[in-house]
Amino acid sequence: MEKVERIEKTLRLSHQNLRAIVPQRKTIDIADYPVDDFKPSGNNLLDEWRIKRLSEYLTYKFPVWKRTGLKNLTLPNILPYKGLETIDEEALELLESMDFEGSDRKFVLLADVFSSSGDYIVVEEDTKLIINDISQYDNTLIDVRKGKLELVRLVQNPFHIGNLRIKIREGTEVNLYNLYIGPSNGELIVSNVFIDVEDNSKLIVKDFYFGGKINAGYFGVRLNGENSYADVKPYYLGSTKTVIDILYLMRFYKPNSYGNVDAKGVLAEESKVVFRGIMDILSGAKEVEAHQSNHATLISEKAKVDAIPSLMVDENDVVASHAASSSPIDESMVFYLMTRGIPMKDAQNLIVRGVFETLKEELTAYNLEGVVENALNSVVR
Repeated sequence: MEKVERIEKTLRLSHQNLRAIVPQRKTIDIADYPVDDFKPSGNNLLDEWRIKRLSEYLTYKFPVWKRTGLKNLTLPNILPYKGLETIDEEALELLESMDFEGSDRKFVLLADVFSSSGDYIVVEEDTKLIINDISQYDNTLIDVRKGKLELVRLVQNPFHIGNLRIKIREGTEVNLYNLYIGPSNGELIVSNVFIDVEDNSKLIVKDFYFGGKINAGYFGVRLNGENSYADVKPYYLGSTKTVIDILYLMRFYKPNSYGNVDAKGVLAEESKVVFRGIMDILSGAKEVEAHQSNHATLISEKAKVDAIPSLMVDENDVVASHAASSSPIDESMVFYLMTRGIPMKDAQNLIVRGVFETLKEELTAYNLEGVVENALNSVVR
């Protein structure tokens, strides 16, 4: 099997003969898992790959994330391995080709080596999946070869680090919902998603982030085919002192592709969102259309938003845009509703709930609209 060495980096650090200077990575010095905690999967091919990942994993320490306040970390006990036990040589080659840096390389390697939930899934026809048995460490690989995949993932853990890789092959379609719900006593949720989109294929995504102390998401899309399409809509709802730290990367390799990231959310109390959007158009990706935006509604004077939109364009014949805004509830909208006999507080609550209405309606098809409704009920009273 020919090994693919390329790792999809979050940032391209070289341009022509120039290279960016990268600050030294700050780390947390904590007790890590010893080699003895490595638990075999029963698949020798997979375990050879995991051992190599383990060797790399042990060379890193956990990161300090100043933007989220992550300065310490307590690791849970390792559970029995579950993840990609059914993988074969063809699937392993796919897995290698979808290696990526993610939110931090240490977290990606952690989920690859020590996963206690996850599967290798091949889609050959129209398929609907709801996955809610996601453990503290999750590693899932999905190969969409034919048809359309509708996938809903529900993460409800006080501590979670997971990887999801999806290969969307030519002419196929994926409709994906990621629901990251941190309980009130939750500490850390880190989700790393990486999706490769081939020719004439389509990706539709809705993400929802709520709860926990730190709720961090990396979502990378490699638009690796002509006439590929990706529309991603992240939603976030912040309360108490939750920090929601999300990074959305779309990298365009081929011509005539479309990519859009449209994030929106509501922040209450002392919550904070850090939104980083990167649209990276490589040379040769002509007639690409790339857009990103983020709008945060602040219903507390102590809520904060940091929006860091980025456009990297190495091609002339493209359309690209970015926008970011934050504001209190629109007073003119409140006034309009009050003129219809709705009290001020109820009018404000209706506007806040309206941000998530489309997501709720779509989740009714999976009987999961209550996930968003319950989160709203705990914030909007």
